[in-house]
Amino acid sequence: MARIMNLEELEQDALKRHIPVMQKEGILFLIAQLNEIHATTCLEIGAAIGYSAMMMVTHVEGLKVDSIEIDNERYQEALENIEKRELSSQINLYHEDALILDTDLLKNQPYDCLFIDAAKAQYQKFFEKYVPFVKEKGIIIVDNLDFHGMIFDIDHIKNRNTKQLVKKIKRFKDWIFNHEDFDVNYYAVGDGICVIKRKENK
Repeated sequence: MARIMNLEELEQDALKRHIPVMQKEGILFLIAQLNEIHATTCLEIGAAIGYSAMMMVTHVEGLKVDSIEIDNERYQEALENIEKRELSSQINLYHEDALILDTDLLKNQPYDCLFIDAAKAQYQKFFEKYVPFVKEKGIIIVDNLDFHGMIFDIDHIKNRNTKQLVKKIKRFKDWIFNHEDFDVNYYAVGDGICVIKRKENK
């Protein structure tokens, strides 16, 4: 029987195949945030091959993750990766478009953390749909907010589609930073991460 790759090897294999997995310093930051709030539940939008969900449950004691993935090939690979490492009791995978998923199916709600790392053009829609499932003192973590530094230099982006995407990311960033109900902290970690919390009632 073939040896099961450890998570570091799995990460390197994904990078070789150009599958987007969270940057190492980003995932370590995410794990630190989860440990800091003693999280027991997390909802992840964008499972890819299951790497970040597996990193979370193997580094945060007692954590359960519900993770949604739209792409069939990646979903199947994530399922296989999770089963091989016997982590199915801690990670529930949903093969669905997160924007139309029936939220009654989510097993571990409400959540200590909502982690958004999927289609960047839809960040605001994901946020608005799933923030009601985050506990009052829970956190929302959003990755890839700098988009390889392009967000700081939109005028020089040549590719039209890329430019449109980066503009959408910037719109989300501006929207959430100016939201009256949330406090946002930005961290220049990995590809830019925001940690969002509800404002305390005065």
